[in-house]
Amino acid sequence: MPQLSVPAESVLKQAIDIIGQEGISEDEIERQIAALIDEPMLARRVIDWLPEVFGLVLVSHMDQVELPTRFSARDQRGRWHRFEFEIEPVFKSGLVLAVEMYHAGPRRGFGALALRSSVVAAASQALRENGTLEGAELAGPALAGIPAELYASAVAA
Repeated sequence: MPQLSVPAESVLKQAIDIIGQEGISEDEIERQIAALIDEPMLARRVIDWLPEVFGLVLVSHMDQVELPTRFSARDQRGRWHRFEFEIEPVFKSGLVLAVEMYHAGPRRGFGALALRSSVVAAASQALRENGTLEGAELAGPALAGIPAELYASAVAA
């Protein structure tokens, strides 16, 4: 099996600009990313992963929270499987861009993208319930739109 593909950095930056628009609908994100990236599963991975990466970067700068290193994906039978973040090249490429954007800006686009993350949602809930994230251990994202078989074949390659 071939390795998982990743868009060029310039394409990822365009995707960041699209997903990071304040007030953009999920349908509009889907439409614009599909026009940008021809391969449907790669487009799905970009749509799902970029917010998670940006969310992880944001949460990493809060309190003393233990960040996840793994994510879950569901197989065709409905069973969930866990994988290391590093198996996903969109995660690795997006992480470099997210850290750069966190420190250099623009912050508005960064924040809009990060707020779409399940990690930020979990951190926000923990803050509401406990008033702090100190000592919290966050679970990694569960990606229902990307089949576990995709990652299992990449691990086996």
